[in-house]
Parts: sequence; C-alpha cells; structure tokens
Amino acid sequence: MRILVSFLLLVLIFGCWDVDNKNQNISAQDIGLLDSLALEKMIQQRSGKALLVNVWATWCVPCREEFPELVELARKFQNKDVEIVGISADFPDEIEKKVVPFLKEQKVNFPNYVQNFSRQEKFINMMNQEWSGALPATFIYDDTGRQRFFVVGKQTLEEFIKALDQLESQ
Repeated sequence: MRILVSFLLLVLIFGCWDVDNKNQNISAQDIGLLDSLALEKMIQQRSGKALLVNVWATWCVPCREEFPELVELARKFQNKDVEIVGISADFPDEIEKKVVPFLKEQKVNFPNYVQNFSRQEKFINMMNQEWSGALPATFIYDDTGRQRFFVVGKQTLEEFIKALDQLESQ
C-alpha cells in the first residue's frame, strides 16, 4: 500500500510539474529577430489565416498588463484560422535577460519576435504609417495580408475577439 501511495504521489507531483512548466523551456533561440524582409513575408504569406500582431515591450506597463489577454486569446483561437504573433520592441541584446524571462512568466503560447530594424521609423511605417510607435499596438491582417484593424493601447480579451469577429464578417 505504501508503495502504491508513493507511486501515485510521484505521478501527481511530476504530472503537475510538467503541466505547469511546459512553457518554461523557451530560450533565446526560440525568439526570432524580425527585419523588414521577415516582417513583410509574415504579413503577406498568410496560407489562408488571418494574422493578429501585437507589438509590446517588457518595460511597457500596459503591455505587461495586456499580455495575459493575448495568451488567453491564443488559447481560444488555437484551432481557428487566426495566427497570433508578438513583436517585442525591446532591443535584440535584451532577449536573454528581459524578453525570455517575461515570456516564461507569461507562459506564452504563440510565436514572438524582437524587432531588428536599424531605424525604428522604418518598423513603425511598415506596420502602419499612422502609428506613432506608442505601445501596446495591435494590427490585424486578413488572410490576404491586407491590414484591416489597427489600435493603440491596452485591449481586453473581449475587444480582441470582437475585432477578429468583425474581420470574419467583412
């Protein structure tokens, strides 16, 4: 009986540990650097899926507050024709010390990149020429790569879902 109880305890401990830590294996190698060519390719090559891009930074308080909503959105839309991608405005040399720990803490479940543009204005203008660069910012593209939605500021899960639902009705 003791052996059975011990075995069940071990299964429970290791089973829970695995569930709680499955996203803890993220490393700097999992975070891609995004330049203009990679960004253009991501937007244009949609394979029949819409794209929601959220630009955030580890030092941005509203971004940090909004991030759990994105994680939940990715969970809800994992089997739908929507791809969710995060782009950090942190510097590429901050991936290991700032970006990876933040993404681990958030238990991220969607791809994330760090922008790697030599000039911030080029990145901003590629995303949307009307964007000031304020964070967080969310951009939604249809399945042809055409931008259909752009908003600056912290969004709720419901606001993200509403924007994606509106995309489907267009």
